[in-house]
Amino acid sequence: MRAQIRDEGRFLGGRPLYGYRLVDAGPHPNPMHAKWGRRLQRYDVDPATAPTVRRIFAERLRGCSVSRIAAMLNADGVPCPSQADPGRNRHRDAHGWALTTVQAILANVKYTGRQVWNRQPAHHTPAHLPGPFKTQRWARTASG
Repeated sequence: MRAQIRDEGRFLGGRPLYGYRLVDAGPHPNPMHAKWGRRLQRYDVDPATAPTVRRIFAERLRGCSVSRIAAMLNADGVPCPSQADPGRNRHRDAHGWALTTVQAILANVKYTGRQVWNRQPAHHTPAHLPGPFKTQRWARTASG
């Protein structure tokens, strides 16, 4: 997976981050998949929302609190993720920037260029023990 992202720039699924969009990256490298018409996708910077992400990180580096950043974005009329792409965010509130939205962007390690794999691995309970047979727990990170 890492090699596919690093060497081919391949998109391996999931929703693109706020500030990015999916673009066509050509035919699939597997000839059979290409024959079926499958194409690759890759991430590209979204010119409409990427400046907002840069601004969020720049304001945080200047020492602004998360609530202050959210208030500034709302005061300037910057569309929140739900307003920027309502079709993809129908389940979200589109009433402006919330503190938790800004926190989520700042806490997402993918914005730093680090890809995280297997964040919730499955732990299977032996069949002879009572309790759930499959549970998922957050994986420990190198920093925590």
